[in-house]
Amino acid sequence: MPFTPTADAQGAPTVCRCCARRAIGTGVGLTKQKDDPGYLCGECVLIIEDLAKMRRLDPFELQALDGGVEAVGEWLTERGISDLALLDELDARMLVKAAWLGCADRLRAALREAPF
Repeated sequence: MPFTPTADAQGAPTVCRCCARRAIGTGVGLTKQKDDPGYLCGECVLIIEDLAKMRRLDPFELQALDGGVEAVGEWLTERGISDLALLDELDARMLVKAAWLGCADRLRAALREAPF
């Protein structure tokens, strides 16, 4: 599940192609001038060889989605929230952050345990 675009209009890195955290200047996707550069964050750069093998929603990314769902469920339960309409702007952002970090952390954990 790549996050794109990973660069702004001037070509500067914006988000990591793998986990959507803040990207640095290392990319994995630019093969033609019009292609997205596929910038990565510092943590994903460390596992770049494994990331290059993944281009589709695969079992690891499905595990990452499960991690995001669980993280959001835990976040909501801790706060006793059952109606998302009651979230203020900060809480809404914190909910998305829980999902985002839950997905990214679960994906990295799954890749560390992968047999490749």
